[in-house]
Amino acid sequence: MDKTSKILEWIDVLRRRPLMILSDTSFFSLRGYIEGYIDALGLAYDIPKFTLRISLWYQQKVGMQSDVLWINQIVSYNSDKSDEELKLMVLQLLTDFFEENPEWYKPEYWS
Repeated sequence: MDKTSKILEWIDVLRRRPLMILSDTSFFSLRGYIEGYIDALGLAYDIPKFTLRISLWYQQKVGMQSDVLWINQIVSYNSDKSDEELKLMVLQLLTDFFEENPEWYKPEYWS
């Protein structure tokens, strides 16, 4: 199983069984965990500003620009959504990112 498939599997576990990974099911718990996980991936695979790259991808996807990072953009653009809806949106967008960028872990991919 390649790196992207493993991450997609991890996202699916977060979606179906969040308490296997998180201490509670709140949006803020999920958000904090994902932010840390993405930062760790960037460090582990030597991808400078990985979170920023996801943010720029998200901005292209929705056709909007912002100075805040992607999860904050989701919250800002969808302030009328419940925490449950926001969690589903974040997980789906994260899935979309990794499916659309299957070679994300290769530093030359970002050159």
